[in-house]
Amino acid sequence: MRERRKIMTGRVVSAKMTKTVIVEVEYTRQHPLYGKVMTRARRFKAHNEDPLAQLGDRVKIIESRPLSREKRWRVQEIVQRGVVVEPIAEKELESLRAKEDADRVAARADQERRAAERLAKLAGADAESDKNQESERAE
Repeated sequence: MRERRKIMTGRVVSAKMTKTVIVEVEYTRQHPLYGKVMTRARRFKAHNEDPLAQLGDRVKIIESRPLSREKRWRVQEIVQRGVVVEPIAEKELESLRAKEDADRVAARADQERRAAERLAKLAGADAESDKNQESERAE
């Protein structure tokens, strides 16, 4: 009788390689001395023949013959499609950067306006002091 193959369920954390995904399988263990329950994770490279599994998906992987130096698992099925968080975070970062840039431009324009007002005020004060000095000399 043939041996049963190991089956694990995990989340796809990288799908950047062709026909290969990295699946992170989380499990809990109790600390040997302190007894606290700890979450641990292992990463497995799994063969993804038709690139169906994408980043964020929850997949079931099954043990297989060695397919490459580090690849000994195959994606058996996609249990749940995942929501990719990274592009959403990138969009939020871009909007925050755009807002910061707009704020910076507005602050710079405000500074320039205030500087121009101060210069105009000083120029006006200089003109008045020049007139006062000329009138004092005339008297």
